[in-house]
Amino acid sequence: MRKIIWLIIPIFIFLIIYSWPDSESNQHYLEEIHKQIDNRNKYLAYNESSPFNQFKLNYEAPTYYPIDENYKVNAQVERIKERDIISLGTSDGKEETYIKYAWLSFSLKGKSYKLVVLKPNSIDSETLFCGFADATSGLSTYGGGRYLDVVIGKSNKTVIDFNLAYNPYCAYVSDYSCPFPPTENILDIEIFAGELNYKPK
Repeated sequence: MRKIIWLIIPIFIFLIIYSWPDSESNQHYLEEIHKQIDNRNKYLAYNESSPFNQFKLNYEAPTYYPIDENYKVNAQVERIKERDIISLGTSDGKEETYIKYAWLSFSLKGKSYKLVVLKPNSIDSETLFCGFADATSGLSTYGGGRYLDVVIGKSNKTVIDFNLAYNPYCAYVSDYSCPFPPTENILDIEIFAGELNYKPK
């Protein structure tokens, strides 16, 4: 019996030590996501350009799904070489034109998906726009879709983190004009990550 115990203890210690790097990495990830969400909330609360300050509204912090690292996915970047113009409807009934910039291919929960990333057509800008909708849109999340900030460098790979998906300004104030996601970015999956529908008390 004593021999069995002495065999178990080293294995147990090994498992604890082996799990430390993952635990530290996960904790660092959670802290980083919380920091980015906190920075956005501070912007909404205090910046003069925030919709809450522009329209002199009482600020209530947006709420988010619990952070789930499974919604952080690696994506393959396929740049679109041809100049392909796309028109997006907006929340005030108008249209905005964009240029299709790249496709992002990724897997989530065992299925393959693609998102198209756009660039504004009206200005010479490096800003990228990636709006999407999913099966939670209009239920637990904003019906007009949510936005992602996507970084595409020289590599053909990038990371999509749905935990950082956020609402457009028109989710807080209907007077804003916000582009809806392109039809290509309507995903047939529930994305239980990112910002929830804004429902002030």
